Amino acid sequence: MKVSLKSHWVVKPAEPTWNGTVSLSEFDQTFAVTHVPTIYYYKFCQDFVTRDIIKTLKTSLSKALVHFYPLAGRLRWISGSRLELECDASGVVLTEAETAARLDDLSDFLLSPDHNGLFPRVDYTIPIDELPLLFVQLTKFQCGGIALSFAVSHAVVDGQSALYFFSEWARLSRGEPLMFAPCHDRKVLHAGEPATASPTFEHLQFNPPPLLIGKSNTENENKNETKGSMLKLTKIQVEMLREKVNQGRNLEDSKQRSYTRYEVVTAHIWRCTCKARGHKFEQPTNLCICVDIRKRMQPPLPKSYFGNAIVDVVATGLSGDIASSPLEYVARRVREAIQMVTSDYANSTINFMKKQEDLSKYQDIHAFKNKEGAFYGNPNLGVISWINLPLLGLDFGWGKEIHMSPGIHEFDGDCVILPANEGDGSLTVAIVLQDAHVDAFKKFFYEDI
Repeated sequence: MKVSLKSHWVVKPAEPTWNGTVSLSEFDQTFAVTHVPTIYYYKFCQDFVTRDIIKTLKTSLSKALVHFYPLAGRLRWISGSRLELECDASGVVLTEAETAARLDDLSDFLLSPDHNGLFPRVDYTIPIDELPLLFVQLTKFQCGGIALSFAVSHAVVDGQSALYFFSEWARLSRGEPLMFAPCHDRKVLHAGEPATASPTFEHLQFNPPPLLIGKSNTENENKNETKGSMLKLTKIQVEMLREKVNQGRNLEDSKQRSYTRYEVVTAHIWRCTCKARGHKFEQPTNLCICVDIRKRMQPPLPKSYFGNAIVDVVATGLSGDIASSPLEYVARRVREAIQMVTSDYANSTINFMKKQEDLSKYQDIHAFKNKEGAFYGNPNLGVISWINLPLLGLDFGWGKEIHMSPGIHEFDGDCVILPANEGDGSLTVAIVLQDAHVDAFKKFFYEDI
């Protein structure tokens, strides 16, 4: 799909904002610190022309940045491969583009490299202290429909905070007032402070993930071609999986709450992936899980906390066990990993990272420093939950989207579970696997329900 860029603007806050340096929390500075893309598609709206839409977006974005001023700042490297945020109102980038394609040409909006032009281009060859933290692109289709895509720095916000910003920006775009003022106090997660104690837990998420048996590195696996897939689970299929797992619980487990959709679907994905990859029985495999700690901290973080508040944990197993055991067994492994995350565990994670002289080995920063990043693909997997995030219904004044999806990438083992666009309780699994494993995964994914 050919996409032509027409214009771009640097949008700055509409009013003077606080200027100064902000210390980032340890959760801001580890794992993914590049930009995360998402995209929303909208049908043709007779009441708006592209010129009006651009004007509305620029004006409302400028107003939104007054409240969410950290997004208009710039990052800066400091000692120990750490980052800090300079709030200087440098601004964000808004781009206007167009394509001769039609929305109907997108074949169910499948993840495809052909759609890369619909997303903002982030140039990581420029110094990080010159790189905007938010890019927005509006692309007009020949049919009059539009795509609105975002790329936001994961070093400043996680998914919950990004969607909170998009939602408030959309409210301002519709002429409504802000619903919640953001909390910018990163010291609630001890940002910029020394470690208060030694770690009190083992933090497997910081250990190198297992390699394929007989391999000493990931070089060959990293070279294999990958493919993204969007697989739908209807509400009935999700409930079938939950029923299978919850009925399989033993007496002790049955005293606990029933398994969640995330626990069950993640277990199903891990199991199908192990089968599709055809591992030896004794092959170690890690499942990386992201856990929101906003409500788990003591005291809980403010509801409008604007930053990263995610802890990664790891469920481990042998591929043969995962593939051949009942789904309830795998779901239990997932739950046990999630249940480790308490306020004490999160504080232990913070102290672990504060005691590291250099954070670079815990950062996915290859886009910045032109080196290979960590490889979390075969035999491993990472499953992120967007199930309970307010993804759908993003209305900037021309109606709600007809489809929303995560951005396109090519990293083996990356997976996101999100609500289906119908909003009827169905789920969509967006997963990237090596080409050689995709067909087998799809077969097991539906056969094993």
